[in-house]
Amino acid sequence: MARGAFFNVPFHGHTNATFPVVRELVERGEDITYYLTDSFRPQVERAGARFHRYESTVEEGLKSGTVGFLPARMPAESRAVIPQLLEAVRAQRPDYVVYDPLCLWGQILANHLRIPAVLFRPTMVVTARGGASLDFMKSRIAMFPGLFEQAGKDIAALQQEYGLPPTDLWGMLGHEEPLNLVCVPRSFQSGGEAFDERYVFVGPSIRERGDTGDFPLAHLEGGPVLYISLGTVFNNWPEFYRMCFEAFGGTPWRVVLSTGHAVNVAELGAVPGNFLVRPSVPQLEVLERTSVFVTHGGANSLMESFAHAVPVVVIPQMAEQPLNAVRVAELELGLALQRETVTVEQLRRAVARVSSEPAFREKARSMQQEVRASGGYRRAAEAILAYREKRAGASAS
Repeated sequence: MARGAFFNVPFHGHTNATFPVVRELVERGEDITYYLTDSFRPQVERAGARFHRYESTVEEGLKSGTVGFLPARMPAESRAVIPQLLEAVRAQRPDYVVYDPLCLWGQILANHLRIPAVLFRPTMVVTARGGASLDFMKSRIAMFPGLFEQAGKDIAALQQEYGLPPTDLWGMLGHEEPLNLVCVPRSFQSGGEAFDERYVFVGPSIRERGDTGDFPLAHLEGGPVLYISLGTVFNNWPEFYRMCFEAFGGTPWRVVLSTGHAVNVAELGAVPGNFLVRPSVPQLEVLERTSVFVTHGGANSLMESFAHAVPVVVIPQMAEQPLNAVRVAELELGLALQRETVTVEQLRRAVARVSSEPAFREKARSMQQEVRASGGYRRAAEAILAYREKRAGASAS
């Protein structure tokens, strides 16, 4: 039995894709320890892994949506987390580690302790190679020049403390390992044809969760379903939810609106009769019945939508979501609107167009086939096991 360690940031958009892979590895006989914060303990243990806690400096900000530019927070997070875990990881002596690209402390621990590492990317790869991803990063540097500069200095100092070559924020975000797993199909990746064999595009890591709670799926019967969700973090936008009421209230749409937990639904005003409003919903089961998905454009949500052949209207909120929105429009998988300028009429027209023009659904069906062919969590687990065996063989020879 080989030992594996997973390192991640306490952010659902980064952790959710890993849990099906962890369960698959455990079912194949691996002994997995997952290092995360206490709020993720139930998910880790349901996946069959050992849970090892750490305290985070960014988790509360993530919950409230006030964390700011997250990559720039990673040097301070790493400085806090590494001392909590260094000796525990050294004692565990894992045969390999799997870490998220934002998880700088995972990268440092793996290198410092000389453990073979796998980079697990829940989103498209954003690199300095050129194209849309480079333009996206340049725009972010222009928005946060001071943060990029200071974060680069902090990262270089942290690397030096642990005897590693200096790097900067670009280096952290674009770092490569001998094995890099990417949770989108290669065709969705901007410039996907340029990535070599070190990159395995496994597509979305989706495994049925099997728990719909008390969600009334019967509400979705008898009409076309419109699903609206802005994800789990930057969703405190009451004005947008009221726009949705105005745009789609009293229409034939059966609307499922997921608001997150920061919004008091009672303060939104009268909820139209064709709306079902909840803080959270069983997304996979809802998407099975959905005609159009209005989404923030997070990678997990987009891939789950395309896995069900559902076209989208994207209103990006943060991070890489604007880049995802551009890719959705380029591939004609849906339409993109701007958060700063969206109106009731734009919402109404975009949903009507995505719903009525067959080309959007056809493109979504084609992407569904590519999602299925990518292999998902099973292919990710197989790639990790093959990498582990290759490294073990190299060490023995």
